[in-house]
Amino acid sequence: MNAIRQIVENNNGTIILTLPDYIQTKKVEVIILPFEEEEKKSVKKNMSKYRGCLNYNLSIEEIDKQLKKLRSQWERDI
Repeated sequence: MNAIRQIVENNNGTIILTLPDYIQTKKVEVIILPFEEEEKKSVKKNMSKYRGCLNYNLSIEEIDKQLKKLRSQWERDI
């Protein structure tokens, strides 16, 4: 199943949808949701929560050792 998302203008309660050629069925399901503009978030603002998470002074070996330690905690014998 392929879904189609279109943002269309509401003209006094009337909308016009044009279906693509690959939809050849007699019936289609239409779901109507009100459209709200999304706020564009600043990348700098979103990335600020990660500040200080990585110590750039670590060697590749130290990073690899820490990752292996973390992964070993995930492994469980079932």
